[in-house]
Amino acid sequence: MNDDQLRALLEDAVSDVEPRGSLDDIRSRTTPSRSRRPWVWGAGGAVLATAATIAAVALLSGPPGTTDAGPGPAGTTQATGPQTSATERPARAVTAYFVVQTKRGPLLYPETYAVVGDIQAEQVVERSVTGQAGDPDYGTAWPAGTTLQKAQLSDGVLSVDLAGAPVDRPAGMSQAQAELALDQAVRSAQSAFGSKLPVTFLLDGRPTPTLLGLGTGQPVPAATDEQLSPVQVDAPADGATVDSPFTVTGRAAAFEANVQWELVQGSTVVKQGFTTAEECCTLSPYSFEVTAPPGSYTLVVHDEDASGGAEGTGQVEDTKRVVVR
Repeated sequence: MNDDQLRALLEDAVSDVEPRGSLDDIRSRTTPSRSRRPWVWGAGGAVLATAATIAAVALLSGPPGTTDAGPGPAGTTQATGPQTSATERPARAVTAYFVVQTKRGPLLYPETYAVVGDIQAEQVVERSVTGQAGDPDYGTAWPAGTTLQKAQLSDGVLSVDLAGAPVDRPAGMSQAQAELALDQAVRSAQSAFGSKLPVTFLLDGRPTPTLLGLGTGQPVPAATDEQLSPVQVDAPADGATVDSPFTVTGRAAAFEANVQWELVQGSTVVKQGFTTAEECCTLSPYSFEVTAPPGSYTLVVHDEDASGGAEGTGQVEDTKRVVVR
């Protein structure tokens, strides 16, 4: 038998064999053990589980926007599991919103994730409600014990179904905090499912006229942007390992568009500088470059306190831990 005959025989033997995918693993994620700012309501101990198959990418398995090569927006995050095939839907960037107590009161901070499909989109909403952020400074305004049962966009209705959420406002929770909790869930659901529809809230699968003492008998729209932090860092993500120099990007609504920053090691300011956002006084993009020797740092980005420390004002910051290699 010559080589051509052998090759033809082998091709004929495997011509009807089709590769078949298999379930690789079930990866469970528990609530982070790192402590959060004390005012924020507890994370509730919810567990996220992501099933990764040969045709799906588990893009929620690590901190948002972080790769071994350094930080990047969710749309360019490298997958930690098997790669999607050309026939799979591409990953898309979605945002979960979390709460931080600032000098100007509690505000919403965004954290971006890359997701594939509605299951991972739903997990983004669950992260928000239960406070499972990648950044340990971020938390949730929802009371401890609140969990997500279902989030979906179906037949033109965007809905969030909760369990364990009180219909009346808990003692010690202000109306502003209750409003922030609703807005946190609304914005996260709208981003996760790519819709600006107001959110229909359910409790244990049924419509509820109130949540946290606020009316939810009708779908709830997103609140004004005054709920959002005026300084936000998109990249690098908290805990990212980066090369020097590295680029910092985000959005800010700063007085005279002035955005200031420091690179801190312990109590020592190693580097500092400033940049300007594209527009003044409304959330708009900014970027700057930082050069630093290898080591562990905290990046602090903030606006300017033009009030001189008057009550109810003060600078607002976003901080990220970074390792320069």
